[in-house]
Amino acid sequence: MKYIVAGPTIVNDILFADGSKSTGHLGGSIYCVEGIKIWEDDILYVSNVGKDFETFYGKWMETNQCSLQGLQYILPHTQYTELVYGAEGLHSEYSIYGAEEEAEVEALDRISAEVISSYCDSGTKGIYIEAAETSGFWDELLAIRSKTDAKIMWEIPTSAAMTESRHQKVIECIKKADIYSVNYPEAKSLFQIETEEEAVQKIIELGIPCFFRTGSRGSYMIDGKEAAFAKSLTVGEVIDPTGCGNCSTAAAMYAWCEGNSLYRTAMMANISAAYNLLQYGPYPAITKEIQKQAKVLLEEKIKQQ
Repeated sequence: MKYIVAGPTIVNDILFADGSKSTGHLGGSIYCVEGIKIWEDDILYVSNVGKDFETFYGKWMETNQCSLQGLQYILPHTQYTELVYGAEGLHSEYSIYGAEEEAEVEALDRISAEVISSYCDSGTKGIYIEAAETSGFWDELLAIRSKTDAKIMWEIPTSAAMTESRHQKVIECIKKADIYSVNYPEAKSLFQIETEEEAVQKIIELGIPCFFRTGSRGSYMIDGKEAAFAKSLTVGEVIDPTGCGNCSTAAAMYAWCEGNSLYRTAMMANISAAYNLLQYGPYPAITKEIQKQAKVLLEEKIKQQ
């Protein structure tokens, strides 16, 4: 496969700050598949799931012609969480099965570099990985590096970026990746800075390509000493921002691996996120027409630059 997304499969119930609730939405790394698929069909989703996976995900996978080949049916059930939003965004996240069973599932839910490498070949160009800095994945990279020249994109877990005692290990893992992504609050904590400008400078100094997300403002693509900012956009009524970080990060990986300019890469990521805003969960049917619309919109934005 040309592109591989490796990460957790999650179903979400969403409890909003006003007390309203919306249930049964697809979540987790499927947003990354969505982000790439706006531009490219050659993607494999690698994830640990329960036997109930197709109950929740079957229709989306079939509609979007996504292979089930990368699924490992090793969990007692697919992860299912309740997202609780406060006035300023996501406040907390709980498993509907309780803390004890959640811990059991999390212990089983590990995707090794060896498993990922088994799906790689000479045509593989990019691998999105969602893993903690303590994951054994980082010590097993030779399994991937010896088989493919694919670039590895790491989206840093929020908890790792926001916890000072974990920062040193996070920086070590960034240097093992080919490209990484953080958002503005995560960058403020990780780099001990206050402004976007300071964050961009710290990222440049670290020397690893980075897709830097600044929420509703937009995003930067940073590589070498160059940084390009692209404003966010919408393509319809905004319903839910959940998953825009994952979606745009994976799209940025695709665009960067395909050799696009920094601005074009950031804009392609923002366009993928714009489609994600239109509903709860990932865009329901990414057809050839939707892909064509995205490409037309991209060229319009490039002309307006």
